[in-house]
Amino acid sequence: MKTASFVTGLFAASMLATPAFAQTAPKPKLIVAISVDQLSTDVFNEYRASFTGGLKRLTSGIVFPRGHQSHAATETCPGHSTILTGGRPSRTGIIANDWQNPALERKNKDGKPTFEVYCAEKPGAVGSNAADQEISTNFLRIPTLGDRMKAITPATRVVAVSGKDRAAVMMGGKTADTTIWWNSDRKAFGTYAGKEASLPPTLAAINARATAAIAKPLIQKLPAGCVGRARAVPVSTTETVGTLKPRKAGNASTWRSTPEFDMMTLDVALAAANQLKLGKGAATDVLAVSFSATDYVGHSFGTSGAEMCTQIAMLDAVLAKLFAALDKNGVDYTAVLTADHGGHDLPERNTANGLPAAERVDT
Repeated sequence: MKTASFVTGLFAASMLATPAFAQTAPKPKLIVAISVDQLSTDVFNEYRASFTGGLKRLTSGIVFPRGHQSHAATETCPGHSTILTGGRPSRTGIIANDWQNPALERKNKDGKPTFEVYCAEKPGAVGSNAADQEISTNFLRIPTLGDRMKAITPATRVVAVSGKDRAAVMMGGKTADTTIWWNSDRKAFGTYAGKEASLPPTLAAINARATAAIAKPLIQKLPAGCVGRARAVPVSTTETVGTLKPRKAGNASTWRSTPEFDMMTLDVALAAANQLKLGKGAATDVLAVSFSATDYVGHSFGTSGAEMCTQIAMLDAVLAKLFAALDKNGVDYTAVLTADHGGHDLPERNTANGLPAAERVDT
């Protein structure tokens, strides 16, 4: 019989005491590890009462609603490097999204000298163009859960998908069968150079849908539970946020901060999982998915306005679709949801809410 179990760990690691005569739990056929970029415990708890879909189902499992990161910097790359390795950034080797290496002088996109190194790149030689490096697990020093499982049972299959390359790379590890992310330059989902054969045949159709979605304006419907959060907040002399404005056509960057981006990411993940028949082989498999839209919404609009409220409602629906697809496949699976880091609200909204010292570092 198909079963599903859920553990929601927001920034939390758990150590569960084992009874003296505990029975060995049956091994799931599929481990589903979900990361929601920038889903802080504050946001999770703020909207928890409104969950009706996948997030609601996750709360039927074990929940740690007051977890905290124990490392710095709390960014996407180091955060994702900890999720499936169990190691802090000092062990994973991923100390930040990028860092400086004085021994590696290269050129930036403007042709000027740079010492910057990206966490998910395979560094080229001194003097090369830093912007043209291949995406790689080069700096990841320790194995992920999938790496460890494949080392013991080679039949294990691992799929990692995300809206960001660094998130997919750090969760998938060095031996993942399929690693897919949104390529912002190409405006399409893709994978490592030379690994295109691992992509699901349906990816081209999904990318075509993404292209069509970017090309058209998007008028999002404000969920009923978010109406009371719609309040214009001035962030400049001409711009306001907080009211869920229509998205203009043709801008791939702003499209990433809409729920459509998460839904497309899910479609890619399901296509890759179906291609490898995850959960239906002889060994336990791993599906790692990192949803990025919450992070883009948080950075662009803050964490308490109509935009974030709508995003969380749609994320709830995206996760419901994920679990419905897994249920339909008829495999035993265990799911866990966590985040790579949190976020804070707009300084302008914080100021209006009684924090007069809140201001932007860089206007």
